[in-house]
Amino acid sequence: MRIATKALITGTLLALSASAVQAVEPKEAIEYRQAVFEVFKWNMGPLGAMAQGKMPFDREKAALYAQQLNRVADMPWQGFVEGSDMGDSEALAEVWTDREGFESKASDFEQAAATLAELVQSEAPEGDIRRQIGAVGQSCKACHDHYRED
Repeated sequence: MRIATKALITGTLLALSASAVQAVEPKEAIEYRQAVFEVFKWNMGPLGAMAQGKMPFDREKAALYAQQLNRVADMPWQGFVEGSDMGDSEALAEVWTDREGFESKASDFEQAAATLAELVQSEAPEGDIRRQIGAVGQSCKACHDHYRED
C-alpha cells in the first residue's frame, strides 16, 4: 500500500475516533461519572468505617478496597464534558470555570488513593493506614467543598 493511502486511512480513522469521543451525550457523561462515584463510595465506606473504628480493621479487606479505589481513581473526570453541567448533576459551574483548580483536586485525590494502595500493601502500621484513609477522605471533601452542590 502506498504511503499516501496509509496516511489517508490513518487520518480518517483518527478523525472518526475523535468524533466518536465528542459524540458523548451530556446525560450519558453525567450517568457515567455518577456511576464511578458510586464505586468510590462503595470502597470508601468500609475504609472510612475501619479508619474511624466503626468496624474492625482488616488489612486484607482494606487492601482490596484500596486497590479497587486506586484502579478507578482517574476515571470520573472524563465524564465532565462540555454541556454536562446541566440536568441531574450536583456539579457546580466551577468545575468548568475553574478547570485548573478542579483538575488539581482530582490529581490530589488520585495521588492520595495511590499512596493508600501502596501503603496498605506494605508493612506499614495500622495507624499510618488509618491516617492515609483519612487523607483520601479529605481529598474527596476538598473537591466537594469547591465543586459539588450539597
